[in-house]
Amino acid sequence: TVPPQYPPTQSIKVQFTKCGNDTGCIITSPGSDETMKVQDNSIIINCDGFYLISLKGYFSEVLSLSLYYRKGRKPLFSLSKVKSVDSIGVAYLAFKDKVYFNVTTHNTSYKDIQVNGGELILILQTPGGFCAY
Repeated sequence: TVPPQYPPTQSIKVQFTKCGNDTGCIITSPGSDETMKVQDNSIIINCDGFYLISLKGYFSEVLSLSLYYRKGRKPLFSLSKVKSVDSIGVAYLAFKDKVYFNVTTHNTSYKDIQVNGGELILILQTPGGFCAY
């Protein structure tokens, strides 16, 4: 008999190096071996379950940042007037959710905000639920 095959754990590590009022934070996935994908500057959720979410970064100026997963819902993280972020949490995400940033700066210039060490990590903690690939 052949043992059952389990799909690889859903996870992704993305980087962001600049943010702007009109664009949010531009996210890129440096690894091609990620089991989750970036599409239209959002991380696409394919599997239902609880996800560990880690958000880190140092910004060149003070800003307010929110991390969303579904339009019309409260953000996963919402930080006001910060110059750095180092947050971790767990949230239930479902198929078709999209994780994305919203950024507001507190000055009148529209230049991009530079980010040092900007990373967002999502790891599915409860595999075995509904998945669509």
